[in-house]
Amino acid sequence: MTGTVTQDVVMSGAGRYILRSLGQADVLLDGRSVVWAARSAEELLWFLHAFPEGRYRHDILSQLWGLEDNTAAANRFRVALHRLRAALEWPDAVTEQGGRYCLHPELLEASDTYRLHQALRASRQSETLREREELLRQALASADGEYLPHLQGEWVEQGRAQHRAAVVEGYLTLSELHCAARECPLAAQALVKAAQSDPLIGEDHHQRLMACLSMTRDRFAAIEHYRRYRHFLASEVGDTPMHDTELLAERIKAGERVCEHLPFTPQKT
Repeated sequence: MTGTVTQDVVMSGAGRYILRSLGQADVLLDGRSVVWAARSAEELLWFLHAFPEGRYRHDILSQLWGLEDNTAAANRFRVALHRLRAALEWPDAVTEQGGRYCLHPELLEASDTYRLHQALRASRQSETLREREELLRQALASADGEYLPHLQGEWVEQGRAQHRAAVVEGYLTLSELHCAARECPLAAQALVKAAQSDPLIGEDHHQRLMACLSMTRDRFAAIEHYRRYRHFLASEVGDTPMHDTELLAERIKAGERVCEHLPFTPQKT
């Protein structure tokens, strides 16, 4: 297994494309941002991006625009499809087979989410820890921001949840690799990124982060994270930390540097 992933730019007979969906969404053609003649064309592109396996017209009309599949809605779809292909200067940008519409595979492979998931898959199959680490770093370098932040809808939320889970998986795995290598500051840094990506990761990961901070910084940093986490649970979930987490906080407050790899060493006060 090699550590090579798809490059940012994908060649086709119609030009070169980059699809950025994480953070500030953009579509580049030969290095220039595509100018959309209508918002519906851009929406159609990103909807098909969210469903690589494709969608039938009636599903697109219903899920994307909340329309029934009638004559007027079908005409809107045809116009949006024409404008999408024209903006990308590629008649085959969207393909249709058996009534199912899909983005061309080259467009899908030109997207940041494709590179993210491809690198994550490769990291799971890699043979060495350092190769896994490098592949994870490649994956996470493509994951800067939320998925399609300028769009709304249930289909977008589903995509955001899927890609956010992949990003969190990447950071948690990276943290475990650094922890095993006794690279404590890097392990803590990766855990911070995971918690920032999704504060509702398992509470055991928040406990690990508290422990890492007590080792790499000080008890004040660890307790500050505990307090922010407790406030988040109270305000966003209406819950409190587990008893184990509260006990861990008390241990750290008392000066214990908590790490499963090291014996107990009280901190100097």
